[in-house]
Amino acid sequence: MLTDSVRRRAIRTSATLLSGPVELLDFLIPLWAGAVLGLDASTVGWLVAAELVVSVLIRPVAGYLADTRPRTRVAAVGAFAFSASCVLYAFSDTSVMAFIAAVVGGVAGPLFWISLRAIAAEYLDDDSGTFAGLMSSEALGSWIFWGPAMVLLGSSGYAAVFIGLAIAAAAAGVRLMITTKEPIVARAEVAGGTRGHVRRLAPLMAIGGLVTAAEAGVGLALLLQLQALGLEVWQIALIYLPGGIALTVLPRPLHRLVERWGRKPAYVAASTASAVGAAALALSPPVVVISALWIIMCAAFALLYPLQKTLVSEASGDRVARGMSLQANADTIGAAIGVVAAGALVADGSWAPSFIGLAGIILGGATVAPRVIDHTLRARGRV
Repeated sequence: MLTDSVRRRAIRTSATLLSGPVELLDFLIPLWAGAVLGLDASTVGWLVAAELVVSVLIRPVAGYLADTRPRTRVAAVGAFAFSASCVLYAFSDTSVMAFIAAVVGGVAGPLFWISLRAIAAEYLDDDSGTFAGLMSSEALGSWIFWGPAMVLLGSSGYAAVFIGLAIAAAAAGVRLMITTKEPIVARAEVAGGTRGHVRRLAPLMAIGGLVTAAEAGVGLALLLQLQALGLEVWQIALIYLPGGIALTVLPRPLHRLVERWGRKPAYVAASTASAVGAAALALSPPVVVISALWIIMCAAFALLYPLQKTLVSEASGDRVARGMSLQANADTIGAAIGVVAAGALVADGSWAPSFIGLAGIILGGATVAPRVIDHTLRARGRV
């Protein structure tokens, strides 16, 4: 049986190894699709959305597997599938092949991340900041891969970068597979089964999906705007890099802030900061200011992400993987809508209205967050 320390190291290491490829792929695919395949902004939005839609369909299966099978093994399968997706991107020369790669990636992500987050939830009683720690590990991989990837991109092109990401993802799978065999644990069903689970998480799912739609839209709109300004890929990467570093170092300190302020004030403050940052992008500020605004938005995410995962875990009982899958599906549906809408809105250069509207949605989420948190705390007592 795995010791806690070995198991925790395995999930942290694999999270770092896979989050880098995931983040870079999210960053590079829109640029690659436009520059190499010649796809327009609207089609790029649909390509990004394709992976998200497949993720929605596979997540219930991933949640079931992570609640009924050894979680480290399920996560390893997801890592290997993501490696295959990167290889497919490397050899894609048509939009059809790109969409196939996106579908494989959509299957891989839920298997890996749902399992890893369910494992992290097992340690909440001993460490209330377990999700903050997991986020730091994820974010570490997000930015330490940037430099090597940009060098490789400049010297060898997109295909070489995709192969490098495939190797890293495969290493994450191997790291999980070489741990001691994990036993299957019988986990009790929550009251009301799946329907009861959905009812408990409905407010969290609603606010999460709405805000994620706005945040995903902001991310894609900003990326396409920077590309339209004529910036090179490495220049865009440098704008995003400080935000990635913030996501690595801030989750634990901000978790302590949540403990000091309380969940509701912290959630509202972080959401408001994110909304202000998105609205400020409408002014088309200099790139240095854009980078600073991105740091603010990443800091908000560093607080909101672990808090959301903690709330989901507390309302899910032993079936935490199912809870993670339900919440992730709501977020993914929101993200898919957000990127498609943003792609359509900015296709004619309407940057400012897009950023203002998306900021308003994030701010709207902040106004209802206290009631959502109260509902989740009440639901915890009924698990």
